[in-house]
Amino acid sequence: MKLSNSRYGFLLNLPGLLLVILWVFLPALLLFLASFFRYDNIRPIVFNGLENYQHLFRDRLFWIGIEKITVFCIGTTVLTSLGGLVLALVLSAIVRGGGLFRSLMIVPWAVPAVVSGIIWKWMFSPDFGVISDLLMKVGLIQTPLSIYSTPSLAMVGVIIADSWTRIPFMGIILLAALLSIPGEIHEAARVDGAGVVNRFLYVTLPLIKGPLLVGLLITTIFSFRTIDIIIPLTAGGPGRATYVLGYYIWDQIVKSLNFGVAAAASVILFFMTAAIALIFVYHLRK
Repeated sequence: MKLSNSRYGFLLNLPGLLLVILWVFLPALLLFLASFFRYDNIRPIVFNGLENYQHLFRDRLFWIGIEKITVFCIGTTVLTSLGGLVLALVLSAIVRGGGLFRSLMIVPWAVPAVVSGIIWKWMFSPDFGVISDLLMKVGLIQTPLSIYSTPSLAMVGVIIADSWTRIPFMGIILLAALLSIPGEIHEAARVDGAGVVNRFLYVTLPLIKGPLLVGLLITTIFSFRTIDIIIPLTAGGPGRATYVLGYYIWDQIVKSLNFGVAAAASVILFFMTAAIALIFVYHLRK
């Protein structure tokens, strides 16, 4: 076969395709089937139809998880996008030593989320955390700041901690997009009298819209399934302040051993992320 033959290309990709089917689609199919069974590790496994889904819709904790994951996802996506954009704009303007700063930018993204959660837990500590200490020294607060006793601050804390790990990824995507813009376009806009703000709004932003949407899509999807940074940082608390949907699924699996309900919640989480992905894909194709 010739390299230009589509069948030859299909045969070359067949091993990878089979691996994806075994590694992704088969477990997803088993998860979907498990959502229709009473599977609680206590009673015999039997088919119960939509009873697991009905249980979810009656469960107050499930709706708390939906509410908290929505707030968390919006906050993380907005903060990550703004932080990544600012970081990309700053790095694109650096001439000397730009490679070094770009390499250092990757460090937070390379840190595992669990480790990042532990780091931020120490930083947010009201007793010896650096954040409370700095805020008190500059006079913004009078008493130590505690995210572990204030529900609203707890959500802000996990959003900041999660965004810290995602801003470098967004920054890399937007930096590559900014560097791909020909300098002649900015020069022409400058000659025509466009200021810094107008050049950003009407030249830079439209030209990086595609990569920006890709970064938003990836950040949103990953935010929806995040629990690894919340577990070591706030453990879903205080109360249920950071009890996101992923944490609800975790509780059903680990604490309640109710795998059927956990599978049903996972299926709902999958369709929620798929719906968001379709919205972004629509705008990308458009």
